[in-house]
Amino acid sequence: MIRVLVVVLLIVLATVFFVWNEGIQYSLAFLTGTLRDPYFDDSQYVSEQNCFGGETCESGLLRILTYNVLCRICVKAEYDPWDIRVAHLRALVARYDPDLIGSQELGGWQDIMEFLPEGDAYATVTFAFGPWAYSDSALFYRQERYELLDSGQFWLSPKPHLPFAFPWKPLSAPRYVTWAYLRDRHNGFSFLFMNSHVDNNSINKETSAPIIFDTFSQYAQRMPVIFTGDFNTNPTHDRYQVFQRGYGDEIIFVNTADLTPEREMTLYASDSSRPVGTGPFEGFDHTIDHIFLAGTMEKIVSRWVVDHNRYGEKQRPASDHPAVYAEVSLKLE
Repeated sequence: MIRVLVVVLLIVLATVFFVWNEGIQYSLAFLTGTLRDPYFDDSQYVSEQNCFGGETCESGLLRILTYNVLCRICVKAEYDPWDIRVAHLRALVARYDPDLIGSQELGGWQDIMEFLPEGDAYATVTFAFGPWAYSDSALFYRQERYELLDSGQFWLSPKPHLPFAFPWKPLSAPRYVTWAYLRDRHNGFSFLFMNSHVDNNSINKETSAPIIFDTFSQYAQRMPVIFTGDFNTNPTHDRYQVFQRGYGDEIIFVNTADLTPEREMTLYASDSSRPVGTGPFEGFDHTIDHIFLAGTMEKIVSRWVVDHNRYGEKQRPASDHPAVYAEVSLKLE
């Protein structure tokens, strides 16, 4: 009997050790072939070859959207179920017709297919393992316009290479930055497009901010960078400054909201989902979803809009986050 208890105890201890040291994550990564280098190799980028080496190098108009869609399984009394909301999420994407989309809180492939407008206009970059996807941070690009040169995920944890690695507060939601190195098929303009969903837990937020900046700001020294996301951080918080400039004085990641001639919000009719125009947006200090630009280039933001995407007689929002949309033009200096 004692021998059996000892064996059981050893099995329990071995299991605890295996789980605590992320044995499940390493096993899953090994079986699905997803244990990869999370860093972008920027030696692929040669500034003189951007825009196919042309004398001038401009992006053309970029339509960019970031949207936390409120996950399918997130049940809140003031929001309709996913099956009702998703049509309005998809309609917003179709209305703005963006070239680049950063999304947060999509689940697997079914969510992605239901979220995107019908057709094959967009290609997807997200974390896929075997036949599954974990798309808490997915990005989409108009594939007729752009070609994908490289992509990856950087996990917001002490082990950025390990999928589903424990964050700094164990057992909280695994978060990551998805990045894609894209090139415009028509003019050759090449850039790094990033998207993330920073955790809402304070420990993970405070730790993620400097790591994100230190890791990705170095690329902005050489090339154009577009960074969308739900940062769970408004502009009044000290952590917002860390996202923008680390602990230095120079702002590297510039918010498109600070470059636009006017901050707008979409206005809706009182009894439908039909937008009736825009008005001034005065709630920027409470905004936690952002579109940042970085790189040594001229940055022009011709439009910036917050859209709460309301519908029906009760004017329910399609998500607990508004969408943020910007129209941007970049010119290499």
